[in-house]
Amino acid sequence: MNVALELEVKNTYEDFILEKDIMYFRVGEHGLVSFHGKNYHVKKRLNTEEIQNITSDSSFFKVNTDSYVNTRKIQHIGDGKVFFEVRGSESKYTSITKLRQHKLKEIVLQQKADA
Repeated sequence: MNVALELEVKNTYEDFILEKDIMYFRVGEHGLVSFHGKNYHVKKRLNTEEIQNITSDSSFFKVNTDSYVNTRKIQHIGDGKVFFEVRGSESKYTSITKLRQHKLKEIVLQQKADA
């Protein structure tokens, strides 16, 4: 009985769902992508096609040259930063260029209006 229960446990590090589990990701050199979740980050090597698929996903917005944020996980945008989940000293955040900050605010407001 215990064996069957152990098989059903999801391995967050290997089997995460991009839109649901990931707050933001960064694309590095040679296909190395760093995925950042609520309490972890995972680095995976992806091929060119896989990188094109995730960077063109409508759930993610390009905030600078190599970083993409999950627009559905954003809590606050300001001072050149995008904050996720909890605010304060425990906040997860990534930086955003001033040029893209305005556009991202519009997208987030539109999503909240649609919800």
